Amino acid sequence: MNVMDVDRILKVAQTFADSNVTFAMSSAQDFEQELAELGVTVDPTQPAVIGRYNANQSYVMNEDFS
Repeated sequence: MNVMDVDRILKVAQTFADSNVTFAMSSAQDFEQELAELGVTVDPTQPAVIGRYNANQSYVMNEDFS
């Protein structure tokens, strides 16, 4: 993930500042096992975007991150 990606993610996160939504960023290597369990193939040129509702529900963004 490069600085531009981080800036874009932070910009989106700021729009949810007054909600109970939490954003987190990490390297794909740190969560490789969890990403594999969700069927996410890591592309080093694009961030992987996953939303988690609770321990049993995860949503993977399949569209290109822009």
